[in-house]
Amino acid sequence: MVTEKLRRLSYGWLLVQGLLAAASPKRSIQLNAKLWGLAFENTDELEPKPWYVRSVRAAGIGMLAAGGVGLLLEERASEGEEAEAVEEPDEPITVETDD
Repeated sequence: MVTEKLRRLSYGWLLVQGLLAAASPKRSIQLNAKLWGLAFENTDELEPKPWYVRSVRAAGIGMLAAGGVGLLLEERASEGEEAEAVEEPDEPITVETDD
């Protein structure tokens, strides 16, 4: 139960990160540099090379795809578990006939 919610939260976070990286890779790089550079000075002055910006955008598209597919698969798995619970009767069904 908890792991299902945690997986969904992780897939959602991956989707948000992918959207940020795909839509605005330079902003994503700046945000990550600030987070990584807490122990460093002058992280604002770093300028990413064009190939790195392109690779961040490509990684963002991949994260979007992975997060979206993960959420869809989690939804299908939960629907399948609900359907199995409904289809399985607790007691065997017997039918009496007058022959």
